[in-house]
Amino acid sequence: MSEAAEIRYSTVGARPMIDIAVPFGTTLAQTVRLHDFLSRDLISKLSPRGCPQCNSGVDIWIHERFDDVIRVDLESLKVVR
Repeated sequence: MSEAAEIRYSTVGARPMIDIAVPFGTTLAQTVRLHDFLSRDLISKLSPRGCPQCNSGVDIWIHERFDDVIRVDLESLKVVR
């Protein structure tokens, strides 16, 4: 299996938000294909739109996934391993 993108979304708030974390080294062509998939198959289910090509009203954040992540307990403010 090839590496996968992680897609997180929220419909809570004033506008839908989609957060996409792609593996390190993902090409622009792969990202464009992913965006086309999102526009066609996912965004239309999250937010009503006037036309299929329009992403207006949906915030999309695309970034490379970090390998190193530090998790912090919000109550104690200590690093969780």
